[in-house]
Amino acid sequence: MNADVFPELPAEQAHLRYSRACRDRMIERFSRVDPEGAADEITKEYVEVTVAEALEDLRTPGAGDFFGRIREEGPGGDQWYIGRRHIEDDAHDPVVVDWRAPIAAPFYRATHADPFGLAHRRRFTMVDGDLTAYLDEQLDDPDHEAAGSGIPDPVLAEIGAARTGAMREIVATIQAEQDVVIRSPLDQCLVVQGGPGTGKTAVGLHRAAYLLFEHRRRLVRDGVLVVGPNTVFLDYIGNVLPSLGERSVQQRTALDLCVPKVEITGVDGDDLRRAKGSPEMLAALEAAATRHVTVPMEDLRVPVGARTITVTPDEFAQWLYDALDARGPVNKRRDSVKGMVQRDMLRRYGREDVWEKAPALRAAITKAWPTAQPIRLVDQLLVEHFGSAGGRGKRRAWTVADQFLVDEANSLLNGTPFTFGHVVVDESQDHSAVALRCIGRRSPAGSMTVLGDLAQSTTPAGQQDWAEAMRWLAPGGGDTQVAHLTIGYRVPGPILDMANRLLPFTAVAAEASTSVRLLGEPPSLRHAPAGDLAVVVAAEVQAVRHRHHNTGLVAPAARHEELAAGLAAIGLTAVDRVHNLAHDDVPLFHPEAVKGLEFDGVVVVNPHEVFTGPADARGARLLYVAMTRAVQTLHFVSTAPLPPELTAV
Repeated sequence: MNADVFPELPAEQAHLRYSRACRDRMIERFSRVDPEGAADEITKEYVEVTVAEALEDLRTPGAGDFFGRIREEGPGGDQWYIGRRHIEDDAHDPVVVDWRAPIAAPFYRATHADPFGLAHRRRFTMVDGDLTAYLDEQLDDPDHEAAGSGIPDPVLAEIGAARTGAMREIVATIQAEQDVVIRSPLDQCLVVQGGPGTGKTAVGLHRAAYLLFEHRRRLVRDGVLVVGPNTVFLDYIGNVLPSLGERSVQQRTALDLCVPKVEITGVDGDDLRRAKGSPEMLAALEAAATRHVTVPMEDLRVPVGARTITVTPDEFAQWLYDALDARGPVNKRRDSVKGMVQRDMLRRYGREDVWEKAPALRAAITKAWPTAQPIRLVDQLLVEHFGSAGGRGKRRAWTVADQFLVDEANSLLNGTPFTFGHVVVDESQDHSAVALRCIGRRSPAGSMTVLGDLAQSTTPAGQQDWAEAMRWLAPGGGDTQVAHLTIGYRVPGPILDMANRLLPFTAVAAEASTSVRLLGEPPSLRHAPAGDLAVVVAAEVQAVRHRHHNTGLVAPAARHEELAAGLAAIGLTAVDRVHNLAHDDVPLFHPEAVKGLEFDGVVVVNPHEVFTGPADARGARLLYVAMTRAVQTLHFVSTAPLPPELTAV
C-alpha cells in the first residue's frame, strides 16, 4: 500500500539506512582518535573534550535520522536532507544537514509566495524509528498555489500529539515566524511577545541551541543561561536542550542567581512585593550605596617623617568625589583613592612614600569611606522605608523581594559575581524591576532573549509594558528589538477563542493569538453544590483522566486542601510537580504557579473566584493563564455560573 501511495518510500528508507550507517562510521572514526598524540597538554585536553562531545551527540536518539528534504530551484538543483545532527560520509560530504545550518533555513520559511530558492520540500513521518510516509510540497509550481501555505498535516499531527509531562524539542515542526526569531542575531536584546501556545519557550530554547551552533567558541567560553520562573518549570523544560545536543547551558531561577544568600523565612503581602520590587527601590538603593561616604569636617594633619602635611576638607573631598565619579562597583572605586592620593602628594610635596609612611592618612580614608556590606545596607534601607515590619538586623525575616535587593546591593558595591554571553529569560513579564535588573546584570553585553506575554503578567510587581521593562533589564540601551508571535499551535481554537474574551479586561495591550488547531471541543462546565465541590471535582478529574492521563487541576490556593482530600478519597494524590509522576498523581496548582506548563486535560475550579469582574485585571490574567494550559480539553467545575465576560460573544 505504502509503495503505491509513496512510490519513493523505498529509496528514502534506503537513504535512512545509509545515513545511520554513516553515523556509525563517524562514531568509529571519533573513537579511534588518540589525544595522546597532541603536541601539548592544552591541545590534548581540547581534543579529548571535542571528541567526547561529538561522540555524545552522535549517540543521542535521532542522530542519523532526518525529518525533511529540500531541493533548490533550477536544473540539477542541490538536494539536502534536514535532521537533528550533522552526518557526513567517509569523504566528509554532508548526508544530513544540521537543522541550525543556514542552508536549512528555507525548510522552515519557504512558502509558495516566497519559496526561498526552493523548488521542492518533503516532510517525513517516522513511527518507532521507521520512515513510514512523506508529504511533498512543490514550491515552484504555479498551478499549486496552496503549496507551502498553511500548516501541513504531519506538523499538525505532531503539534496535537498527547503530552508526556515534559517539554519536547520541536525541530521538525518549527514554523516560519518562529524560525525568524530563532535565527535572529546574537548581539541584541530580543523581546519575544506571544500569547499562549505560540511556542515562546520552545523558541527561546531552540534559539539558545542555534546561537551555540553559530557562535560556539564565544558562547562556550562566556556561557549561556536560561532563567525560568520556578523549579517545576525548569524540570518541565530540562530535557529540551540536552536533546538538541547542548548540555553546557545553565538553567536557573532568578532567585538562584542572587548573591549573597539570605535565609528566606518571611512572606510579603502584595503591597510590599510591589513596593520592594519597584523602580523607586532601585533608585533608593543606588543612592544608599554611596551614602556612607563622608568628608571630614576639619583639617587633617598627617605626620610624615619630620614634617606634618595638612589636608583640608576640600582637598580630602576632591579625592572622594573624583573616585565616586569613576565607573565600577562602589567598593572597588574606593580602591582608586590610593592612586589619587599618591599622585597628589607627589605633585605637591615631591614625595612618593606618603601613602606608606602616613598610617593616619590611610586610617582617615578608611573612616571616610568604609567598606559597605550588601546585607547590612539593605537591612538599613528596609528599616528606613518600611519601619520594623519584618524585623531588623539578625531578627529580620528575609523575603524573596529582599533577596533581590541584596543581590542588587552586592552588584552596586562589589560587582556582579558571574556573567554569561547570552541569557534567555522566560515568563519575564512576572519579574519586578529589581528582579529584572538582577537578571540583566548577568549579561554585560546585553545579549538576551526575553520571552513573555503581558496578558499573563500576574505578580504584584510584574510588567505591563515592554519598553518600561527594558529600562531595568537592559539599562545600557543598545540594540533592543520586539518580535511578536501571533499564531497559536498548542491550544485548540475553541479554548483559545474563549480565553481571548478575557483580554479586554487584562489592562495591558496584548494582541490575541489565533490557533491553527481549528477543531476541538469547546470548554465544558459542570456545576457543583457548594458543600460537594471537592467530590464533584474529584469525579471530573477522574473522568478526564480516562481520556487524557496527563491531566492537571488548577484552583485557587485556598481550595487546595479540600480538593486534595477529595482526590485522596478516590485513590488519587495531589502533587505540585509535573515530572516523575506516579500513576495516581494529579498535578494541582494555583493559576500563577501553573504558568508555562501544559496538560492534555485541564480542570479549572471556581473561575469566578479567580476573576471577580471587569475591574479585576490581575484576576483576568490569572484565569487566562489557567484556561490556556489545556492542549486537548478544558473543563470547568464551579459552584457558580461562569463569569459573564467568558460567555459573552
